[in-house]
Amino acid sequence: MAKKKTARPETTQPEWKTKWPRNGDLATWFRYMLRKCEAISDDNDAAERAHLPIEHLAELDRENDAIRWVNRFLKRLPQDSVLDTVHMAELGAKVSLNAGNLKRMEKYLAIAESTEPFNTRKCDRGFSINSVRDFRADNGILDPKDAVDDDQRNRAEFWGAHRRFKQALNARRKKQARQAVAEMEGVACKLKRRSRREQFVYFVVTSYAELQDTDAVKRCIRRLDKHDRDMVLDATTLLELGMKREAIARTKRDIAEDLEKLAIMDDPNIHFPAMSISRSLRLLFEQGETNSAKHWLRRALREMPTWPALEFGWSTSAVYNTFAEAVALIEGAEAAEQLLEQAMRDGHLEKRPGFSKAAINSAIDLKADMGRIEEAIEDARKLRSPKQRRKELGKLLARAGRWKELREVLCQVTSPEEAADVMWWIKFELPGGAVK
Repeated sequence: MAKKKTARPETTQPEWKTKWPRNGDLATWFRYMLRKCEAISDDNDAAERAHLPIEHLAELDRENDAIRWVNRFLKRLPQDSVLDTVHMAELGAKVSLNAGNLKRMEKYLAIAESTEPFNTRKCDRGFSINSVRDFRADNGILDPKDAVDDDQRNRAEFWGAHRRFKQALNARRKKQARQAVAEMEGVACKLKRRSRREQFVYFVVTSYAELQDTDAVKRCIRRLDKHDRDMVLDATTLLELGMKREAIARTKRDIAEDLEKLAIMDDPNIHFPAMSISRSLRLLFEQGETNSAKHWLRRALREMPTWPALEFGWSTSAVYNTFAEAVALIEGAEAAEQLLEQAMRDGHLEKRPGFSKAAINSAIDLKADMGRIEEAIEDARKLRSPKQRRKELGKLLARAGRWKELREVLCQVTSPEEAADVMWWIKFELPGGAVK
């Protein structure tokens, strides 16, 4: 009589836990990230998390990969998941439009429109149809006659002209390109809504700059009032237009305004003006204004302890981290090391759990930015929270290019959601993955 076989317990680990890239190729990371998203059990959450990796794949000229993933998530989404289906279908339409495949674009827009019957609540009716119409307007493919209101009509006219401008410019047809920009300018000038006008004027000015039409650029700038000019022409744009003297003056004014804001600001999220100051300091230094950069940096560091919103812990560590690169660039590595020491002290003084994690993460990142990557990795290994430890180690090991160690750390993730999240953070450490 044959012996009865007893089933062995399943020991195979799921792929979302064990399969990881072996190098820093950005497209490969996005593909693996999408596999982690696909393993998430909640259909809507999976599609939402997949949106950005798919978009970035397309930007890396991996059109076929991007479309394949769009189709996989569309197939998975339930019919009544209107919002996520519309967003995913419009992503497929955008990828197709950028690739010049208008037939495929229309297929995806039809998928988005087909969700309209599932908008059963009165407040939701028309969402799918209107979303597709807005997509067409914002991409310059809506006939202005089909617009439902003045704002949509203006967007259709403006982005349609902008689309013709780009097509003519790529075909080296300067006359047609100039005519298209003139149409854009005509739409922008008639707008009463300030925010929309500022947006459109910016594209008009930069489009004339692409045509190297300095007279038209100056004419547009002269038409702007002070508020519109400040909003449209930041220091970086002024530099791109060849207006270096104006860019330097604008940069100094921006720093002064940010410091005035920080002197009275009671919102703990002070990293926004701090980041603005850091960018401005770098611009001054890169444009040869070294003495000015030193003056404003020293003033910022001198005034920083008096800022009302500055707290021990996350805020100080975040600000030190923000200024560290500028300090190293302008004052040298020794001065930046002093910031690092202060950031580490403040991080350990923080008692609130959430703030403490952010403070210590910020201090570790600052240490890595100072070139002390090995010390930063050792500090990350000592973090108490397993999830926090995996995230920080993942970022640092990716920055160091230690792929085998990185895979060993990532194999410890406990869910596909965590796997997708940690991959997204690692993405910023890869070549080409930083925020532009």
